[in-house]
Amino acid sequence: MSKNVSSWSGEVKVSAPGKVILHGEHSVVYGKRAVALSLDLRTHLTVTAAVDSVSLNLPDVDINKTWPLETLQALWTQMGCSQKTDAAPLTDPQAAQLRKFLGIEAEVGNPPRKLALLSFLHLYLAILPHPLPMQISVSSQLPTGAGLGSSAAYAVCLSGALLHIAGRLSQGEDKANLEKVSQWAFRSEQIIHGTPSGIDNSICTYGGAVNFKSGTSTPVEVPPLQVLLVNTKVPRSTKALVTGVRERRERHPSVIDPILESLDSLAERGIQALHDLASAGRDQESVAAHETVGELVEINHSLLCALGVSHPSLDRLVALARSNGLRAKLTGAGGGGFGIVVQGLSTKEDVAKCCQDLENHGYQVWSTCLGAPGFTIHHAQ
Repeated sequence: MSKNVSSWSGEVKVSAPGKVILHGEHSVVYGKRAVALSLDLRTHLTVTAAVDSVSLNLPDVDINKTWPLETLQALWTQMGCSQKTDAAPLTDPQAAQLRKFLGIEAEVGNPPRKLALLSFLHLYLAILPHPLPMQISVSSQLPTGAGLGSSAAYAVCLSGALLHIAGRLSQGEDKANLEKVSQWAFRSEQIIHGTPSGIDNSICTYGGAVNFKSGTSTPVEVPPLQVLLVNTKVPRSTKALVTGVRERRERHPSVIDPILESLDSLAERGIQALHDLASAGRDQESVAAHETVGELVEINHSLLCALGVSHPSLDRLVALARSNGLRAKLTGAGGGGFGIVVQGLSTKEDVAKCCQDLENHGYQVWSTCLGAPGFTIHHAQ
């Protein structure tokens, strides 16, 4: 239920993590299990009250847009929006009006900048009980278009901040509030991506880890997992890679189907390994759990190689990590893009040397952790 928001003169600061697929790339497309963990590279969003305008500053996608409040009030009236007891997504005719307002005539083929504006105005007009003047600024540690959940983290931040301002988050009902944030972020992801799986908005909202299969997400309790996130700087097309796997499966179903089944089994074993790591008590148990997590990561990369989605830059990354006693794999679509190196119980010296070796070979490296906290309100007034 919303409170009566006639005006607002405060400030809200929120953040959400990115995401990494630990197990299940490509096989998830065929209904197999995937395991995603939150990535502690975060998107931060700040909303401050304004006087007579609405501004959106998204430097990562070159957006710095301001609308007079009266323009959005007129649009709100024209679209037939009304103050309701609870928020509801725009109807298809309302969404069509909004696309026309932004000069977006078609459903597909639009640049990310226009889709980001469409997503913002959809949430702004649907969640708030009426247009309010505000200034929204976003900063992110996540590279865009890298398969690391940058759009989902933004959608989670925006949904959570607007729901808070509208008084639609209930005191002391954290689980229900996060569910609401995730649902609205999913709607935003639908606007940008068309048919998202739901895994990105879930992990960016809840944090930790998510066990995802056939459209159902189940939270998994995990300890923070120290990793190196590595950018190969090699561009890739997710669509082309997904198509390549499908065509390879059509040519060799009796070969590829068992690989997909193995990836499913590996993801299930990976969840158990994370559980073991979370509950490991004695040093011996901890060593064994870390070793299992690392071994599964390396097996996973080999299976993805068999699907044809690796790249020489990724294979070199795995070999460099291995030469320093660490385990690595591609993450996301493959074909370049990003990989992760699991630090496990390696010494600081070994990790530092691995970082240096990777950078010497032209990779960009971040030291971070998986299993970070999800959507967080840092300040609200």
